[in-house]
Order: sequence, then structure tokens, then C-alpha cells
Amino acid sequence: MNKLRFGFTGKSNRLNQLSNKFGQWWYIFFAATGSALISICASFAIGFDIANKFKDTTDFFPCLWLIIWNPWCGLIIGATAIIYGGKGTFEDLENLNVLNEALKKENATVSDLKSRIDSISEDSESLQNELTDLQVKLVETWLKGSSRQWHLSTQERVTIYYYVDNHFYLLARHSQNPIYAEQHRQKFSRNQGVISQAWQHKICVDIENCPLHKDDPEGYKNYMQKQYEYEPRKIDNLAMKSSRFVAISIVDSDKHIGVIVVESVRSDFFKSQKVSQIKRYCTDYQSYMVDFVRGAIQYDKSVKVSQNQNQHVDQDFIESLAKGGKHE
Repeated sequence: MNKLRFGFTGKSNRLNQLSNKFGQWWYIFFAATGSALISICASFAIGFDIANKFKDTTDFFPCLWLIIWNPWCGLIIGATAIIYGGKGTFEDLENLNVLNEALKKENATVSDLKSRIDSISEDSESLQNELTDLQVKLVETWLKGSSRQWHLSTQERVTIYYYVDNHFYLLARHSQNPIYAEQHRQKFSRNQGVISQAWQHKICVDIENCPLHKDDPEGYKNYMQKQYEYEPRKIDNLAMKSSRFVAISIVDSDKHIGVIVVESVRSDFFKSQKVSQIKRYCTDYQSYMVDFVRGAIQYDKSVKVSQNQNQHVDQDFIESLAKGGKHE
């Protein structure tokens, strides 16, 4: 189909814009034109003797033309144009004042409504945070019970991570050692560490090969860099420099959604019997961990959706106010 500027299928809006502009200046045009016409005709009307002109004119059409085309007729037309334009301009200004007052009231209503929405959003966000905290406390309680079952000491810790948007996020962690229980990072790469190995291959057991950091710091750094792609400079900042790991993937209907990691700084903590016990326990309570991770993913996405909605609401109000309070 050929593109046209005009016609029924044309895309040009220039004629509409011109007509709109002309319509806006309609009354002002008549008032200004009438004023100019009176100024011009007044200078000719004083010396114009219409009676003598009629005596010299006998035919019908010349008489009609004389009636139409004379300064006194111009004065009448000019005065009529001024009255018409002035009246229209006055009424137009009155309408603008009424519209401005209506917009002021609507903007006041919009501002009040926005404040109420902001308040509701804050309450919703606060409630969301409380639900997230309850979820974390529930998981931490379960991890405490698991730690007792596995006889973890102050040199071990257990952590659950959930996977969403191509990253791992720390859900909950427990250790009898408060330093190891601290949560310094919340987001982790899916291609790095024991978490990544377990998530990809269902389980990762590393209980023999990694050097102890306290005995061989450089060997520990080299091993972690080679085996798990950790940067040496970041290893120094780790609160717990674990050298023994048992990590198991949390699977929901064949979909890997998280990982549970048990780690230790002791060389003799994990034996084959201990590893079997942890694996069996995680298998027996797999449904619990799935529910924990599901809830974490749900809350994580809900928070992001809520934040996006709040941003959209604020943007809508800003655009509405920019348009003079008109809502689409």
C-alpha cells in the first residue's frame, strides 16, 4: 500500500494542527480585524458624502455596490466584528477560568489519592518484609534442628540457597559460631563455588582434597581458585574459610531450585557415615526444603513485582499531573 500524506488513508496531521490553531485564534482574529477596519474606515468616512454618491448613481447594481463598499459600512462591519470577537474572547476566558478551577480541584484530589496509595504501598511493603522475616525464621528453626541431628559444632555451618533469575540467593543460615552465622553476601553467581557444582550435578562432596587454610593459606587459595573459580583476593574476606563441603541440590519436580550446603573448617568432621547421614536426612526432608525454597522464590518475586507496580503508579501520577490532571 502506497503511503499518502493526505486523503482518507493519509498520515499527515498538519491540516488538523492548522485548523486547531486557527480555531483557537478565531475570536481574537475578529476583534483585531474589526479594530483595524474601524481605524482605516474612520479616516475615509469623514470626507465621504454618501448622499451625493447616490444622486450620481442610478442603476441597481452600482447602488448595491455603493451600499456595500463605503467607509460607513466598513465602520459597521468593524464594530460588529469587535463585538463578536470581544464577546467570544470574554466567554472563552470564562471557560478557561472554570476549567482551571476544575483542574485545581482534580489535582488536589489526585495528590490526596497518591498520598493514600503511597501509605498503602508502605504498609504492603512492611507486611511483605514481615512475611519474609517469618519465612527466614522458619527455615532457620529447621536448620537448627538439622544441625542437632548432624551434631554440628562451632566449626561448622549449614546454609540454604534458592535460585532465581540466574543467581543464587541466601535464604537462611545457621551455625553455633556467631561469626560463621553472619550473612555478608546475599547474591552469588551460578557458575562459582560448591553451590554451582551441587546445583548442576545434584550433589557435591569435597571432604579430602582441599588444604586447611590455617595450615596452608596459599595452597587453600590455589585450590579454591582452580576447583571453584574463587578469586584469591576475595578469599581473604571470607568469614569462614571452609575446606570440607557437602552440598545437595533441592529439586522440585526435576527442576533444581536451590542448594543446601554443610561445611566445616575441620579436616576430620566429615566421614563417609556422616555424609550418608546428611544425604539420607536431606532425602527424607526434601519436601520441606522444596516448600522453603518455593516460599523464598515467591516472596522474592512478589517484592520485585510490588516495587515495579509502585514505580508504575508513581510514573502514572507524574504523567497525569504533567497533562493537567487528565486520566486516560
